[in-house]
Amino acid sequence: MKPLARTAALLVGLAALHLALAWPGAGERGVIAEEITPYLPRHPVVLASADAGGVRLLPPHDRPDRRGFVSTAQWPNLAYIGDARTWPVLIKGHQSALGTYLGLAAAPALGDGIAGVRRSSVLLGLVLVGLVFALARRLGLGLALAGAAALACVLSPGLLFFARTGYGFELASRVAMLAALVLAARPLTTARSLGLGLLVAAAILCRATIAATLLPALLLLLVHPDRRAGLRRPALALGLGAAVPLLFALVVQAAVPLHEGTAPAAKLPLADLAQRTATAPATLAAQLAWVADPDTVLLPLVADLSRSPLPGLVFGTAVLALALARWWRARAGDGECLFVAAALGNALFGAWLYGDPQQFQLGMALEPLFVLAVAHQLQSLRSPRLAGLAVAVLLGARAWQCGTLLTTERAVGNPMLSGESQRELVAALVERHPAPGDIVTTTYNHVGMLEAWAPHEMQSTHPPIHAYRALRRGRGDDSGAIAAWLAIFRAYPARFVVLSTGPNLFDGPFTDNEATGRALFSALPAAGRQIVARRDFTCESGDPCLALLELSPRP
Repeated sequence: MKPLARTAALLVGLAALHLALAWPGAGERGVIAEEITPYLPRHPVVLASADAGGVRLLPPHDRPDRRGFVSTAQWPNLAYIGDARTWPVLIKGHQSALGTYLGLAAAPALGDGIAGVRRSSVLLGLVLVGLVFALARRLGLGLALAGAAALACVLSPGLLFFARTGYGFELASRVAMLAALVLAARPLTTARSLGLGLLVAAAILCRATIAATLLPALLLLLVHPDRRAGLRRPALALGLGAAVPLLFALVVQAAVPLHEGTAPAAKLPLADLAQRTATAPATLAAQLAWVADPDTVLLPLVADLSRSPLPGLVFGTAVLALALARWWRARAGDGECLFVAAALGNALFGAWLYGDPQQFQLGMALEPLFVLAVAHQLQSLRSPRLAGLAVAVLLGARAWQCGTLLTTERAVGNPMLSGESQRELVAALVERHPAPGDIVTTTYNHVGMLEAWAPHEMQSTHPPIHAYRALRRGRGDDSGAIAAWLAIFRAYPARFVVLSTGPNLFDGPFTDNEATGRALFSALPAAGRQIVARRDFTCESGDPCLALLELSPRP
C-alpha cells in the first residue's frame, strides 16, 4: 500500500473509533450546568439574593425590557438578547463564546436539544485527534508512532469525557492551539505568520488560560534553528495573536460594563501570587497524574470511586524527568521539549490562577503534548521490537482506562451526570403542570438542567427559579438560608422544590445541600407551608440522586 493510502486508511480508522466511542448516548447522559447554559435560548432565572427585603433577580430578569446587551453573574456573563434568542458573547470573563457558535450552528442538523450540541463537540474532538496526528508527523514521528499518538488521544478518558459534552469553548481552544503548533512547525512565511497569529488569537479568545500551554510550546517552535525566520515574522504572529484578544477585551469592557466579579482578571489575586507560587510543584504533580491517567479525577466525579493518583503520577513524572534529561543532553525530540515547556508553564500559571492543585483544568490542554513526548521517547529506542512492545503495552493501558470510564458511567452516582434521574424528575414536573414561579431549584448544577430536558412551553413560559446564590451560607449557621426561604415563599408560589441528595464534587464551593434542606424544613412552618408529597429519583447506580418536594399552597 502506498504511503498516502496507508495514511488515509489510518485516519479513517481513527475517526471511526472516535465516533464509535463518543457519538452514542448524546441525548441520554446527564446535563452539566456549565455545558448547557451557553446554548440556552434565554438566560435562566437566577436569584441574586433573598432576605427580609425581598428577592432580587440577576440580570436580565431584573428589568422589564430584556433586549440588547446584558452582563450578569450567570453563564454566559455577557450576551446579546435578540427577539428570537440570546446570543452569548463571553461565557466567562476569560472565555468567549467563539467555540460555542459551532454548536449553535451545527446542533440543529445534528439532533434536537442537548444531543445536537454534544455531537458538535464530538466533531471538535475528531478535529483535535487529526491535529495531533498532523503535529506528530510535522515533528518527525513516523507513521506508526504518529498513529499511536493519535490513538492514545482517542482512547483518553479525558478527551472522551469532554468530547461528549457541550464544552465547545474548552475543546475549541485546544483545537486552535494544536492548529497553531502544526502551522508553526514549518518555517514561517508572511502568510503563515498571519494565519498563525489568527489561530493564537482564536485559541486565547476561546479560553485565555490556554496561553499557559500554547505560548511556551509555540516559542520553542519559533526559535528552533530549523524554523528560525528572523524576528519580523514571529513578531507579526505573536503580536497579532495578542492584539486581537486584547482589543476585543478592551472594546467589550468599554462598550458594556461587565457584572461585578466577571471581568477577565477580576479573580486573579495579585497580592497572593508570591504565596501561590509555592503550590506550583503540587500543581505540576496533579497535572502529571491527570495526563497519565484522567480516571484519577473522573472516577470520583462520575461515581464517587477512589482511584489512586500514584501510578499516573509516577509514570507522568518519569516521562517529564526523562524528557528533561534528554533535553539536557541535546537528544530530546521536539515533542519532549514542547511537553516540558508547557508542563512547567502550566504548573506556574495554574498555581497563580487557582492556588489549588486539585484544579486540573490547565492540564487538559497538556495531554496531547504528553502523548507526543512519550511517542518521541519510544522512537529513540534502538530495538524496533522493544518499541513495538512498549507501544502495545501503553495503548493497552490507555484502552483499559477508557473502558473503566465507560463501565463506570453505566452506574453513575452523581446527580450532575445522571441522565436517568434528571429526565424522570422533569417528566414528573411536566405531569404536575407547573405554573410560573412554581419550581424552585437549590444548587448550582440544577441551572439549565431542567431547561435542557423540559418541553419548549415549560422553558419559555414557566422557567424554574434557581435559588442557589440566595441559599449560600454566610453566617456559619442556617439563619441566612432560612431567611432566604421565607423571602422566596413570599415572592413565589414555590409549589415544587428540587433537591440534590447524591454526592457531587462540584457542589461544595457553591451550595451546602444538607444545610439547604435543613433550612427549608425549618422555614416551612413559619411560612404556613408543609410537604404534601415527596418523590425521590435514583441515579443509575441505584443510590439517591435527586428529590422533588411538593408543597402545600400558600395560605
